[in-house]
Amino acid sequence: MYRITLQSTTAFFKNDMTITSIQQTYECPPLSTIYGLISAAVGERVESIPVGYIFDYKYKTQDYELITRPLGSEYNKPYYELMKSGKAIDRHDILQGFFGAVPITREILFDCTLKLYIGDEAIANSFLNPYYTMLMGRSEDLAFVKEVKKVELKTNQTNIMVGKTIVPFEPEKAEVFGRICSMPINISEDIPRKVIRAGVFMVINQPKQKISNQFNQFLYDDELNKGVYIHTVE
Repeated sequence: MYRITLQSTTAFFKNDMTITSIQQTYECPPLSTIYGLISAAVGERVESIPVGYIFDYKYKTQDYELITRPLGSEYNKPYYELMKSGKAIDRHDILQGFFGAVPITREILFDCTLKLYIGDEAIANSFLNPYYTMLMGRSEDLAFVKEVKKVELKTNQTNIMVGKTIVPFEPEKAEVFGRICSMPINISEDIPRKVIRAGVFMVINQPKQKISNQFNQFLYDDELNKGVYIHTVE
């Protein structure tokens, strides 16, 4: 197994399930963000390899900024014709007169570290020279790769610490507690992006929870003294 350490000054993982005046962020990236980082490193779409990760940040705050929004249904047709023609290729092209701006409050995570676990050596080494820019959410949330290291994760370890990660919500196997959320697993490549597949996960915000690990759900990184859940997506 390879442990890839990425760091960023800021991060934002939009929680579309919240209906408030504030754009809230998940406190741990969803699998769609993880597969986006892997795809960016490799240079092509990757969305089904086993992965594990631990994400931490120093603090969360709020920022006030302008975002774009549709001006009305009468603008939809010319905008989508522009998209279909290939003349609008990213979200900045939305500003071509078809969308307006509105001020919003957004949550932002600061001083972030992602520990990403991948078993494929070629994919892990691609992070040493990523094909595309590493992003921890938005295009302005630039990340850099600090380390790619081969590690041995132990199995059948009991009474271990876990935290700062997500696990699928499985009540019959629940040994941890946290916030239950619907989170995207795969999103489309087309703009505007759409959720292709989502799942229900438990976000473990606490840095340390001691569990018996009776179902052997977590592997163990003894260097970090923390359990690692490996997600397998078919």
